[in-house]
Formats: sequence, structure tokens, C-alpha cells
Amino acid sequence: MIVSMSIDDELLKRFDEAIKTKGYSTRSEAMRELVRTFITDYGWNSGECKSIAVITLLYGRDVKKYELMKIQHRYKEIATMLHTHIDPVNCLEVYVIKSTGERIRELLKEFRGLQGVKVVKFVKSACEV
Repeated sequence: MIVSMSIDDELLKRFDEAIKTKGYSTRSEAMRELVRTFITDYGWNSGECKSIAVITLLYGRDVKKYELMKIQHRYKEIATMLHTHIDPVNCLEVYVIKSTGERIRELLKEFRGLQGVKVVKFVKSACEV
């Protein structure tokens, strides 16, 4: 399907510069990604879809592993988890979550509330309808 739109010259110039810098071969490729991101953000905020998110958790040796495991077991929405040792005192865990934005926010809040957790980051990746 072909969609046309009006855009002012300065905005188009800046868009083309961004496309070139980011490595897109066409405006269409960039626009498709922008639309997907827009839909993901909309779905995340409205609760109209299952979101797919990636959460990274950096924590020190002093984290209460039992408390972390209790959280992990309460969330069946965790599809995948990866654990790695960063150095002698720090661990990194990566979670792939499929759930509503609200439920993912609850999980983030629980992770952030754990003593010994140093960094919690997340990325909204997609929105399934």
C-alpha cells in the first residue's frame, strides 16, 4: 500500500539526514520502523496489546537471591532469562517479558525495590495484538 503525506522542507531535510546517519536505505524503511514504534508506545500506554520488553538487571553479591527468585516465580510472563557473572561482585540478568504494559511496570517496580540492585533498564520491543 502506498501512503502519501505532506511535510515541510526543513523537517524532510532533517529526516533524510537522520535516515542516512542511521543507515536506512529508503525513507519507507525508516517510516515503517517509526510506525511500529508508535504502535508499540500506544499499545504500551493503552493496555490494548501484549507488549514484549527486555529488562536488564545489574546487581551485586549482596542482593537477596531468595527475594529475586520469589519475584521471578510470581511472573509467568517472563519468557526467557539469562544470567551472567560480570566480575567477582556483579551479576547481570536479562529478561524477555510478554505481558501488558501495566504488568511489566509492576515487575520493574519490584526489581527496583530489591536491596542490592544497582541498575534496572528496559526496552519496549514490540506490541502484539
